Amino acid sequence: MAFLFGKKKTPTAKLESFDIPSFSAAVINLLGKLRNPEISINELTKELELDPGLHIRVLKTVNSSAFGLSHKVSNIKHAVNLLGRGRLESLVLSVTVKNNLATNKQAAWFDMPQFWKTASQQAAVARILATALHPNTQSDVFTIGLLQNMAIPILANREGDRYRTLYQHWQTEEIDLAEQEQQLFGINHPTLGAQMAEQWGFPESLIMGIGKHHELDNLNIPLSVKIAALMKNNPNKDCATLLAQAATQVFDLDNKTLLPLIEEALLQSDELSDALS
Repeated sequence: MAFLFGKKKTPTAKLESFDIPSFSAAVINLLGKLRNPEISINELTKELELDPGLHIRVLKTVNSSAFGLSHKVSNIKHAVNLLGRGRLESLVLSVTVKNNLATNKQAAWFDMPQFWKTASQQAAVARILATALHPNTQSDVFTIGLLQNMAIPILANREGDRYRTLYQHWQTEEIDLAEQEQQLFGINHPTLGAQMAEQWGFPESLIMGIGKHHELDNLNIPLSVKIAALMKNNPNKDCATLLAQAATQVFDLDNKTLLPLIEEALLQSDELSDALS
């Protein structure tokens, strides 16, 4: 049986106009083996250890409090046994995408460290809210929370100052960023992010979560992901209070229940942000 994880699909016309980073052959090979049940855990361990940078970041990320494990993972073999191939695959995807976007051409005005700090907050918020709001639902909320806005730096690179004006306006005003992106540029970051995820061979659940995270009435998207998507990349505001208030207004939830959970998640996200750096 052939496992073609990471094999690029023919890009859409829209994707061809963007500078989309590629996965390395080593990462594509690793992800393919993670999906192949005939590959032993020992072989997976050896494959991950061939890339020390990826190996270390995976362990640091899985051991961050934001990931939600009850005890530390000592090595990659332990991680495979504890997480299973699917969750480890999502973790490798997260770390790889972060590394790829960090090395890709960047708009000079775009604050990538702050962007990933916010992404870490979204991942932590999505994960911890999932335990309270839909604990029986198996989902990829951590990974979707981390990667749901991954197309924003790509749009910033291509559209330059036009995107900068929109992005800064979104930081201070109550506007729908995706809607404004669509009007100005003919595409929005959820759609572009889903196309990127599809081109990279992501699992369907992650593609849908990334592409639909702003659709408030979509019953297939976990509520925790939709709440995390309300967060803005603005370091000068009280994120916990604002996010709890927004979630209360949009989803008619109990602010007193949400706020302490969000505050806990934001504390945990600092460790995640450090692990990914």
